[in-house]
Amino acid sequence: MKKDRFRLGLIASWLGFLVIIVIWQLISTFGLVNPELFPGPIAVARSVAANLTAVRVLQHVGFSLMRVGLGFLLGGTAGVVVGVICGWYVKLGAVLRTPVELLRPIPPLAWIPLAIIWLGLDEASKVFIIALGAFFPLFTNTYKGMITIDPNVIRAGQMLGLRGVRLLLRVVVPGALPDIATGMRLAWSYSFGSMVAAELIAASSGLGYMIMHARELGTIGVIVFGILLIGAINFLTDYLIQDVILTRQLRWHYIGTTG
Repeated sequence: MKKDRFRLGLIASWLGFLVIIVIWQLISTFGLVNPELFPGPIAVARSVAANLTAVRVLQHVGFSLMRVGLGFLLGGTAGVVVGVICGWYVKLGAVLRTPVELLRPIPPLAWIPLAIIWLGLDEASKVFIIALGAFFPLFTNTYKGMITIDPNVIRAGQMLGLRGVRLLLRVVVPGALPDIATGMRLAWSYSFGSMVAAELIAASSGLGYMIMHARELGTIGVIVFGILLIGAINFLTDYLIQDVILTRQLRWHYIGTTG
């Protein structure tokens, strides 16, 4: 039932997107905005057809998804591990959380100069920036899930003879999975934002590079297309995260929102 509501919400979201496209085109057609500064959907499609090929677009998408996937995997794994440690080992967590909380408000964009100095202009610096974007949301949500688990659940595990690491892995971490899953969605979106920032400054491929290159050429239609493409890919992949992980692996605690 919840999954049906989720799918209906997804359909409603796409219908809403189509309505926005129609309104956008009408605004452009009736000259309510300057078409040279903000072209309509038809003008955007023409600009893309004139300046890009399907193969080139797929190459940009492939490079960006590769970087996002690797950065999300590295940063997200580290966020979950550190969050579990901080939530389970109280004294060690008190030590680790201080530097993490100090670094958490710093946007990944601020790390780009250091990333380039430390790791150069190759893929490592971009993956590092994306990993930072993924780390903090997953750490925060994992830690929250660890410290808010029902004490009765822990006592039930102890009554069954579970102690130490066995209790942690079999009872506590599974109990924190709904919060970890929420952190995964946030981390994935943050990874996309970090990817764009990294590619805008130091890249020769990817969606961020495509947007920056279009700005240099003055092809605003390609810029608008790149922005919309990033949003569409993020939306679709977020749906996959919910459908594959949340509704199938966490059926007992389904998170049925699309926001």
